[in-house]
Amino acid sequence: MSVLYDRLALEHPGAPVIYLSTGAWNVAPTLTRFLSRNLYPAGPLLLTDWGPTHDRIFRSGRQHKVDSLKRLAEELPDVKWLLIGDDGQHDEEIYGEFALEHPDRVAAVAIRQLSAGEAVLAGGRTKAEGYAEKTSVPWVSAPDGAGLATELKRIGLL
Repeated sequence: MSVLYDRLALEHPGAPVIYLSTGAWNVAPTLTRFLSRNLYPAGPLLLTDWGPTHDRIFRSGRQHKVDSLKRLAEELPDVKWLLIGDDGQHDEEIYGEFALEHPDRVAAVAIRQLSAGEAVLAGGRTKAEGYAEKTSVPWVSAPDGAGLATELKRIGLL
C-alpha cells in the first residue's frame, strides 16, 4: 500500500494526504513511526478520542469517520477526494454515503479487500450495499496496493 500511496502523491503533487482512522490518539506516535518506516507519504492523522461519551461507554469509530469526512468537505471545499479504505470497518458504507451526498467531491473510492486473517482481526468484513451502482463515482477494489494501482490506472487516476 505504501507504494500505491507514494505513486499517488507523485502523480498528484500538492494533493493532501490525510490518514483518517478509528485508532485512538494514544497510538499516534506508533502509527507515525509505522507510516514513516514503511515510506508512506507524510500527512496528518485524524484519530479518535478514547473513552466514554455522554451516551455510550466507547466512542463510535464509524461516527468519527463520518464526522471527519464532513469536516474535511467543509474545510477543504476545492479538494476532490480519492477515498481509500478496506472492507473491514464500514469504510465501504461510509465512503459510499459520502460519495452519494457529494459525488462532485469524490474522484473515486478504492477499497482494499482484507485477507481472511486481517478480516478476523478487523472484526469481519462489511458489504458495500451496492454503492458502486448507486453513484456515478468510480469504485475500485483489489486485495492489495498493486491491484488497486492497476484499477486506478484503468480509470485514469494513476
